[in-house]
Amino acid sequence: MQHYQLNIPATQTPSNTNGATSGRQYTGLPGNFQEAAHAAELARLRQGIMHARIRHFYCTLEESFDPSLRGIAFVVGTGTGRPNEPGRVIDVSPAAQRLGVSPGMPLRRAYRIAPRVRFLPASYDRYQPVLHQLRERYRAYSRIIETIPMSDAYIDLRGCELPFDSPVSLAERLCAEIAEMGLTAQIGIANGKAIAELAALLSRKDGRTGVLYIPPGREASFVQTLPLSLLLQVRAAGAGQPGAFPELGEHDSHTSRPPEIENKGEATDAVAIAEMVAHLKDFGITTFAQVAILAEEGLRRRMGQLGGWLSHLANGEDVSLVVPDAPPMSQNARVRFHHAADADETCAAVRKLADYLSGRLREQHIKGRVIALMLWPNRTLRQETRKLVMRNDGEEVAVTAAEEAIIGQMALSNHTDDAGVIAHHLLMLFAQHHHPGMRYHQVQVRIGDIITVIPAYIPPPARVRGRPTRKL
Repeated sequence: MQHYQLNIPATQTPSNTNGATSGRQYTGLPGNFQEAAHAAELARLRQGIMHARIRHFYCTLEESFDPSLRGIAFVVGTGTGRPNEPGRVIDVSPAAQRLGVSPGMPLRRAYRIAPRVRFLPASYDRYQPVLHQLRERYRAYSRIIETIPMSDAYIDLRGCELPFDSPVSLAERLCAEIAEMGLTAQIGIANGKAIAELAALLSRKDGRTGVLYIPPGREASFVQTLPLSLLLQVRAAGAGQPGAFPELGEHDSHTSRPPEIENKGEATDAVAIAEMVAHLKDFGITTFAQVAILAEEGLRRRMGQLGGWLSHLANGEDVSLVVPDAPPMSQNARVRFHHAADADETCAAVRKLADYLSGRLREQHIKGRVIALMLWPNRTLRQETRKLVMRNDGEEVAVTAAEEAIIGQMALSNHTDDAGVIAHHLLMLFAQHHHPGMRYHQVQVRIGDIITVIPAYIPPPARVRGRPTRKL
């Protein structure tokens, strides 16, 4: 449950008071221009997705459990971790990585490449406390995070409630906190998950300190300097359909919205990505710059939706979204009046609460179906109602019942995040429970039955690689 307390008069519009300030003062301007300039500055600062990638997470924890492993070549694998049994490599130490062993390969192949490497099984029970602490640090930086098994995460800066001057300073702060845990983080910041992960992969090269920020407008120039082989390490590859995401708040009657699903689902087809990279390599295409000059229609005909996504990514267009792991159970907002508000003021406050919660729902890519309205009447002549209750010794005593709020609730036919729909049903509830002449000192709105909403990802059909042709 997420609850927001808005101690504002009914004549004011609820605003996002997250506490993040840019350090600029907009004085000397009219009130409306000051608000617009401040909102634009906040939007500029909060634009972007931060991807935190932990280097050698399993091996670092194993070294903390057993200091004798530091500096030697060892591998953490699934199952028993023995190379003579089926299983795969989860993580490798830096020394084993220099010998050619990489995560994801079968244990038997790793043994053939480096027979003297030490093989260890993964101890998930011992990893859980560290994982819990790491994810708590992620949640402190944003309420919109998407974790990746096991230690990495995507962090949407629009949900950040901490004051910061730039995304880089915020990422450096998170990097320092992760370093206090004995872990090493690579952090990339960009407008999409895939580009942010590419930036994280390169954040420790060329003398960088672990944070690489791709400012808006520089995505294409950054991506076109990279080889296509980096896609094999990107877990957000192929997420979503290019151009299928409408802007937040956009409603176009001429275009149909993509289908929606309630859970996250699988957004990455690693086999399809590997086949696409290998197929393009057959034609001598090994960099994003070579992909950028190809026609999108040709790539889409050749490789389906994944080819269209690659064309968009090569041109710096990344529309992948951060999908929260588990949506909150409900969204709540409340207004306390400084005086006894009449029906008109209360209805105005209800409309503004609907707009406020609608923005919260859209920001987190969630929708709700159950709408509740709670009203606290302001009765000058309080009628004390007495009722009988039984004490522990069995004797009945008369007590005064506390004044309770008026609660109205209804369930919609479909989940929604539209402010107009929410406000319409809230006003219906108000008209149903309001009595003439009644005034209120507090009103609260709750939206429940929350689901996560993301466009459905349809993986491309399996393609049998045959004799390569020289036509794209």
